[in-house]
Amino acid sequence: MLATMVFMVMTIPVQAEPEAWRERVIAAVRPGAVVARRGLDNDPITQAVLFGQGGGRWSHVGIAVQLIPEGQIYIESAMPGTGTRLENPEVFFSIEQASDGEVMLTPEDRVDAVQSAAKSLLGRPFDDQLELDDDGTKLYCTELVAIALRIADVIKDFPTRTVPYLPQKVIAPDDLIAAVR
Repeated sequence: MLATMVFMVMTIPVQAEPEAWRERVIAAVRPGAVVARRGLDNDPITQAVLFGQGGGRWSHVGIAVQLIPEGQIYIESAMPGTGTRLENPEVFFSIEQASDGEVMLTPEDRVDAVQSAAKSLLGRPFDDQLELDDDGTKLYCTELVAIALRIADVIKDFPTRTVPYLPQKVIAPDDLIAAVR
């Protein structure tokens, strides 16, 4: 019994710390914000994205949108198998999907334009080939966010890079986040 109590007391700070960032990030989500998360270390897609960036911090990005004014805020992102979709911030940053997260607010005068652009891209299929030359017919996560930000005049150019094993340049999560800051 004593050993169990000691174990529980020792694990409380370890369990509390991950929830502290999660609650802070979820509370910071505002319409038009660009959000980033790092997936789980045991997720092969997370590992592939991080490898393609030569390491890095982020593996997935999205944009916070409201479908109706003063309504629920969702995160719009593009995922393999589902395409562009909406999730509650609590799901996007859940313990099952995220080990870290960040929210970058867009300029106040661009919020409506960012949301409008992102919502216009909702429902597009996922771009398994990670191609930027298909006029956004299919989208991967950073492409979705970059196109919405370019349409809303928040960024001018796509921050692209060459990654191992791909013949074309892609937009990496860390590069996109750096361009938004």
